Amino acid sequence: MKVVPLEATELTLPDILELAKGQTVVLSRKGEPLASVKDLTGLDWEAVAQANNPHFQKLIAESRRSYAEEGGTSIGELRAELGLKPRSRRRIKKS
Repeated sequence: MKVVPLEATELTLPDILELAKGQTVVLSRKGEPLASVKDLTGLDWEAVAQANNPHFQKLIAESRRSYAEEGGTSIGELRAELGLKPRSRRRIKKS
């Protein structure tokens, strides 16, 4: 994460967008976070909308809490039950 104090920078918006390709950029004013810029390349509008929807985030958190406390069927168990191949793990590139 890179913090860019707005009072002390001469970076332009294209410069900040370039910085955001490798990390989240937090713009600050008077030492306080003001906004963040994150590269969304490769995401679709639905994924972006869901990631920023507080109702959706609450639903996901509640589902995870319920699964942790009460248990349930894992995605691996469901795939096996349906006769589907195990899902391969995606590797995340480290910059």
